[in-house]
Amino acid sequence: MSVDVYGRFFAYGKRYLWPTFLLALLFNLGYGASTGFVPLVIRYLFDEILPGSDRTRLYAAPAVILGVITLRAVCQYLGAYLTESVSQSITADLRSDLAAKVMELPQAYIDRHPSSGLISRVLSDVNLVKTGIVDGYSSIFKDTLTLVALVMVAFYQDWLLALIAFILFPVAILPILRSSKKVRRHSSQGQSSLARLASYLQESLVGSRVVKIFGMEAYELRRFQEENQSVLRSALRTTRAKLANQPLMELLGAVGFSAVLLYGGEAVMAGTRTTGSFFAFLTSLYLCYAPFKGLAKANATLQQGVSAATDLFAILDTSPDPVEAERPRVLERFSQGLLAEGVRFGYGEELVIRDLDLAVPRGSTVALVGASGGGKSTIIDLFCRFYDPSAGRLTIDGIDLRQLSLRSLRALISVVDQNTFLFNDTVASNIAYGHPEASPEEIVAAAQAANAHRFIDRLPQGYDTLIGENGTLLSGGQRQRIAIARALIKNAPILFLDEATSALDSASEQVVQEALDRLMSNRTTLVVAHRLSTVVNADRICVIEAGQVVESGTHGELLARDGRYASLFSTQFSNTDTVVPV
Repeated sequence: MSVDVYGRFFAYGKRYLWPTFLLALLFNLGYGASTGFVPLVIRYLFDEILPGSDRTRLYAAPAVILGVITLRAVCQYLGAYLTESVSQSITADLRSDLAAKVMELPQAYIDRHPSSGLISRVLSDVNLVKTGIVDGYSSIFKDTLTLVALVMVAFYQDWLLALIAFILFPVAILPILRSSKKVRRHSSQGQSSLARLASYLQESLVGSRVVKIFGMEAYELRRFQEENQSVLRSALRTTRAKLANQPLMELLGAVGFSAVLLYGGEAVMAGTRTTGSFFAFLTSLYLCYAPFKGLAKANATLQQGVSAATDLFAILDTSPDPVEAERPRVLERFSQGLLAEGVRFGYGEELVIRDLDLAVPRGSTVALVGASGGGKSTIIDLFCRFYDPSAGRLTIDGIDLRQLSLRSLRALISVVDQNTFLFNDTVASNIAYGHPEASPEEIVAAAQAANAHRFIDRLPQGYDTLIGENGTLLSGGQRQRIAIARALIKNAPILFLDEATSALDSASEQVVQEALDRLMSNRTTLVVAHRLSTVVNADRICVIEAGQVVESGTHGELLARDGRYASLFSTQFSNTDTVVPV
């Protein structure tokens, strides 16, 4: 799995390979090489310049050292900057791809996963990938080059001492590999806990009115703190796994350094090695330990990035549902009607829609009524093709919805439901949503037709007023009228109304119903309603039970039949003459 993750991630870096990444490689190579040059300068100083009392070269030595250090600093800066430039660009590309994927995730996937969790993945996990894979890999690359240069210099100076110094370091490989697996596992658990933590916090904020009115602040805080402790435990386990190898590296370094000190010191005392060569070798050895420890630390960081990348690629690999046809048809005009034939559908094992047959002729208004849980809203979701039926088919103008382009299908549809979603933007932007080229005059006209212009005009900045998250600064009736104006300006020929007035009081319902009547004019409308008073004028009323049409007809026909509709109607109204069609 990790090999696939590395391959897929580095595929993002191909476009930055030349010149940015290769230049970063060149400067990092210069940094590593210049580090290896330092012990050679020290050896030359002690073995050649000082014993020969050569003042000319002695005074030139600081200039050489300064030049080497300057070159090293420039290479370090440019290498780090160019590497960071590549990593930030890759991160931005990955974040863009994830955002695009989130926009097209299957509705079933979104229903099962909290939105805050997805947001946490897109934002925090992408940053973890950046600091893990990109920064970790950069550190590994730079430290490896430095280490290779220093080891080569050490073996060049004295192969026997180098062998003594480094012979124990392969012992650390197995513990490093073991800790890598632990880091990856604990990091994945921590990110999952962090996503749940974000979900709890979002629910507490969005549902703050409910939390406060029911006095559940302590409960929500306790739930948050429990998950916060889970995040803490995962973070500490990850930290322990990351730090586990560092004492081992220190111990191996101390053993190697001590062995070299004893063996090399004896050789200097015996006169078989010069003080300068021995001191230069010790310098090489000392400089080796920092990048070697850096490699172990960077590997642990890298594993955190791999863990986060695995979760992100799982999102990117989510199969589209519904799937568009290879060559989808584009329906530019709506001329006949909607039809469901033998449709079956369930969210799990239990069917919600059973052998549904339903026709909505062009220009007609068809109402769906019945008890809650009967599948009425699901029928609208199926016609919008948020889901595909498991059996049967849904058609528009005789064409199976699965053969149509999703964009062209949804361009023909407007929806107004009881849970109107508005964006934290201006009133004008919410009305023109999906129709950004709408002129101010068109926006005002839509608002007037939706009975919204008067209250909008009284807002502090009128149509430029920000309405808060999901329109919280507006009343329920005002939000519904904004949604109706949004549907009016789209001017789609098919309209779905899903309990559009059920959450409103009588006064608001009347104003909204007037706006809905204008919206429904000359459109093909499918209405879901519990308030039967709002559908008595429908061309056909269908009673839905257990996902089937059990009764259909006009208001008068159904009352005369004295069946299920008549029973529903009598439950809502003590006198059937109270509401009559007009």
